[in-house]
Formats: sequence, structure tokens, C-alpha cells
Amino acid sequence: MNTKIIAKNYNISFDNFVLERDSGSMAYSTVSNGVKYFLRVIKPAFIDTAVDAVQVQAFLQKKGFPVPPIIFTINGEPCVKEKREDGNYLYVLYDYIEGVESEPMQDAEKIGALIGKLHSNMTDYTGNLRKRDKHFYIGRYIDILKKKQYEKAGEFEKYGESLWNKIKGLPRGYCHGDMYSGNILKTPNGELYILDFDTSCEGFPIYDLALICNMTDYFTYDESKFEKTKTTFNKVLNEYKKFNSLSQPEIESFYDIIAVYHFALQATIIEIHGIDCVDSTFLDNQLQWLHKWQDQCNHTVL
Repeated sequence: MNTKIIAKNYNISFDNFVLERDSGSMAYSTVSNGVKYFLRVIKPAFIDTAVDAVQVQAFLQKKGFPVPPIIFTINGEPCVKEKREDGNYLYVLYDYIEGVESEPMQDAEKIGALIGKLHSNMTDYTGNLRKRDKHFYIGRYIDILKKKQYEKAGEFEKYGESLWNKIKGLPRGYCHGDMYSGNILKTPNGELYILDFDTSCEGFPIYDLALICNMTDYFTYDESKFEKTKTTFNKVLNEYKKFNSLSQPEIESFYDIIAVYHFALQATIIEIHGIDCVDSTFLDNQLQWLHKWQDQCNHTVL
């Protein structure tokens, strides 16, 4: 990390920087005059989505929505770009917020209101948002399975086509895209903040609700988790609708969206870790999971 670029762009003298995490971005904690800050240094491979994410956060911050507050540069910019030989890096400095991962079942009502306000606020957003389509939600995974020459790729493809036909006509709008419990921070006094806007897109708003309410085990099918998922969704939905509208077809698509999430998430995992990170046994289990989910969904209503 280049500490000189921090000194040049912020009127803050930092004591030191402690590396907390190193993945798609490097995350540091730092202190100045007893005040704690959080610094993200985004790597070149992720900079395009990161720039869009910072703009979304800055917009929401201006609206008074609970996101980690960005510290603007001396020139009034929300981030700093650094050009290196291996590409451009992005620096984003935040106030540090103490907290823990949210608990969707316990915090369902607060979370529903929070996401409802998020989607409502974002209807005024005029900045760039990536459009997510069939290829992102379904097609990426099918392409990977075919490339792996997985023998049941056709069965996944048929399942995916059925899902897409059910959801393709749903209303589109702002979608956070990674609305799981770890991206909702709960402070000691019970306030909730939404984190990590790097997957922000124009997609299906109901996707955010499905992800945060999904109480199932991604790897092992457990019938008992279905009712927990359903109960959480109903609690979240009641509060969400006080701040943003949701059509009946969107509500009814909830179970299908959770199945779609399996396609999208699995594709992302393989893209990150490589095509050989999963084998046929794992893929067979995923297919079996989806069929069990479909069977259970067909025997219930929201």
C-alpha cells in the first residue's frame, strides 16, 4: 500500500495501517488522534465495479441512508485512483463502525425496513448500474458445466430454463446483489448498516430479499430450513412493503429466486477458484439439492 497517496489526498495524519483482509481488495484498519478508520484498497481486476459501488455509496450517504460514511478527499472526491505497472488501484477511506454480522431471523423486521428504504432511495439514482440478465443468473453456470463436460449439464440447463421462464418478466430495478447477513452490520446499539456495494446492479429487487431470508444450508439439504426461510421472508416482507412496493408475481417468485441463486453463486465460485474446484460428485449433490427444493416448494404456498 502506498501511504504517500493517503497523505497527499487526506488532511489526516494516520498512526499506522493494520492489514485485516486480503482478497479482491485489501482492507486495513488505522487510527488518527484516537479515531479509528477503515481503508479499502481495491485491486485492478475489481476496480470497475468498485468505482460504481463507491458512487452508489456516496449517493446513499448524501441521502442519509445508513452506509459506512466515506471520508472524502481534500478535492471532494469519494475515492483515489493510483496507477501502477500492474494496473489501477482504488483507495476508499471510511469512518470505522463497530459491529457484528446481523441475524436475519432475529432482526427480520429491521432488515425488511432497511432494504425497503434502500430500494426506495435507489429509484432516484441516475449513475451507472450493470444490467444483470439471463447469462449472469443462469447462463454462466451452464457454460461452465458444458466446458467441464459434466454429463448432467443438460438437466441443469432444463431446470435453469424453467426458472428463467418464471422470473424473466419480473419488475427490474436496483439490486444490491449480495444481501447476505455478513453484509448487514449490526452496531452495539442495534443500528443496521448495509455494506459492500460491489455487486450493485440493475436486476431483480426480490433477489435481495430472497438472499437475506434464505435460511437453507447451501451444501446439504435440510427440510426443516424451509419453514425458517418462509417465516423470515414473511416478517421481512411485512416491513419492506411499508417503504417500497412489491408486486404479487415478485412475492410468488421468492422460492424460484433462491434456486436461481444456486446457479449464480456456483458460477461465481468457480470463476474465482477455477473450473476444477468442484467435481462431479459435488455437482450431483447440487442438482439433487435443487430437485428436493423444487419438490418441497411445490407443496407449499407463501
